Amino acid sequence: DSIHMSTHPEGYLIAIWIALEDIEEGSGPLTYYPGSHKLPYIHCGDIGAEGGFLKMDSAPYNKYEERIEELLAKEELKSETFLPRKGDVLIWHANLLHGGSPVTNPDRTRKSMVLHYYAQDVICYHEISQRPTLWP
Repeated sequence: DSIHMSTHPEGYLIAIWIALEDIEEGSGPLTYYPGSHKLPYIHCGDIGAEGGFLKMDSAPYNKYEERIEELLAKEELKSETFLPRKGDVLIWHANLLHGGSPVTNPDRTRKSMVLHYYAQDVICYHEISQRPTLWP
């Protein structure tokens, strides 16, 4: 999540994923890379997207994906699939690389609830848009 949502100082954000139903293969289950939270943070400025939006299929986004692939190969990190039962919870560090896998069975769903928490007295902002997250 750190390329999407970050804190200053870094590392003070966690995400929580709660399964609202049993998740099965074919429904686009969550995949993640154990240990990837220890990789260096990648900022928009590192990939030539300073001050702009990081849009899918843009040159900077492709550079981000390439950088991620390089780091995963260098550290020999392999993905795992999270196949939770209803009520199971996955808690992860903001820098953990993760995402939904392709939906191969359109009859399956992946109903879930995702929460993000960050520490008190840190700045939370969106790295992609360079906008702060504002709370009343």
